[in-house]
Amino acid sequence: MDGVAEFFRRIPVEIVRVGGSVPWRTGLLGLALVLNIGFFLPLSPGGIGLPGLDKAVHLLLFAATVFTAGRVLAPARRFPIGWVVVAALVHALVVELVQHIAIPGRSGDPVDVLFDVVGIALGLGLWAGERMLRRAAAEREVEPSAPPLEQPQR
Repeated sequence: MDGVAEFFRRIPVEIVRVGGSVPWRTGLLGLALVLNIGFFLPLSPGGIGLPGLDKAVHLLLFAATVFTAGRVLAPARRFPIGWVVVAALVHALVVELVQHIAIPGRSGDPVDVLFDVVGIALGLGLWAGERMLRRAAAEREVEPSAPPLEQPQR
């Protein structure tokens, strides 16, 4: 348990070290997690009016959740992002099972799981891209600028 506590104790330091804002990152993750509650609510009697909106919500919400969780839990190291992805995959399956079994007016849809997985991949790609951009920017700041080469005189 000490290792887990130490991991969570280091997170704010790592976020600041990579140039991030702890309140913004944790706030956006909190918002994404709160929005996930919508998966467990019954639909209104009219249902969703726009065709495909449900799939877009699944894709975007899972992408946002994985991206923001990765930015909080794995700002400087690669290891925890795998656990974020595993947790998101389990969550995708649980959402559809709970909708199918326990929520009136909702049904589990395997296509929703597919869109969840695509959203997870998108979130992972955004997280990796953001890390690469930050790393490249940090390397540009550290590299000393070389003096311009002199042109040979004729």
